[in-house]
Formats: sequence, C-alpha cells, structure tokens
Amino acid sequence: MYKQVLALLIGFFVMVDAIAVGSDSRYVEEFHPSVVVSERDKKIVVVFLKNNFKESIKNDHVASGEIYYIQVRPLAPDLKYVWKVEGDQISSVFFFKWKSAGRAGRSMFVLTKTVVSNRLFEGYSYSVMELPIILEGDTLSLNFFPGDHPNAALQNCYEGVYLEEGRVVTCAYKNADNIKKYLALQDG
Repeated sequence: MYKQVLALLIGFFVMVDAIAVGSDSRYVEEFHPSVVVSERDKKIVVVFLKNNFKESIKNDHVASGEIYYIQVRPLAPDLKYVWKVEGDQISSVFFFKWKSAGRAGRSMFVLTKTVVSNRLFEGYSYSVMELPIILEGDTLSLNFFPGDHPNAALQNCYEGVYLEEGRVVTCAYKNADNIKKYLALQDG
C-alpha cells in the first residue's frame, strides 16, 4: 500500500514540477517544499503551491499561493484545500504545541515575507498564519479557521526604513525561533 501512496505522491510532484519548469507561466509552481505532518499513527503531506496567475489577472485579487494536503496514513487519496497564502515567499513552516487548556494541541505555522516598496516605506513585511492540526478517529487534517483573529503582533511586522523620517525598524518575529518564544509566553 505504501508503494501505491509513494507512486501517487511522486506522480503529483512530477506533475507540479513539469508545470513549474514549463514555458507556459499560467500554471502553478512549488511555493515551499512539501511538509509531512504526523500525529500518532496518522500522516498527511502538505503541499504549498504558488499561483502564477497573479501577474496576468487584472482588477481582481489573486492570492500568492494555496495550501493543500493529502492523508497518506491511512490512505485517503483526496487532495484537500486548506487556505490561501498571501506574501511573496514562504520563509518558514514550523510547528508549536499549545499546552494551555483552552488551546491544547499542535498547530503548523506558515511565516510569509513580502517586499514593501513605496514612497513611505522600503523593506519587508512578515506575517504568520496558524493552521491547527486536528486528529479525529482515522482522520488527520490541517485546518484554517477564517473567523479566528490572528495575533496582531505576528501580522504585518515591518523591517526596513520609513523613508520620510529615515527611521529604521526591525521585526522581532521574522524567524521560527523568535515566534516560538513569543507563542510560549502567550501559552503560559
């Protein structure tokens, strides 16, 4: 059975790779390497796809990318959509296990980095998206809850220069280690 799953995944990634290196830029490419998420004896593979339609579609918002997953143990050959990704690049994907009673459980975090260049600011903006990992029976899933309010400190954290003032700012939450320390303080 694992050979079938492996063949299915290899086929999927070959297709994504073929699209990404093809001469037709209307498709998708890998936004970040895939990630395996395990919980007890369950396993999913998370795929991050970059959307190349962004430059060719005018007057409508197009997300930078999208996140999908497929459960591989036990096999459920169904590609599931998680949520959109906003940002020029995915800087990091990491995990944090919440311990407090109200939030107990593990989540996957996606850190994005976006170039900001305008008449007021030159630099980068960092944002973090939390995706709870949910184990129910034989199903392991990765979810995004659009109604949940993201932590304001981890959204649009700027690093660069405010041009009119010449003021330099540094983002404290631009890497997984610093974000995990911040989350641990929130979890206390």
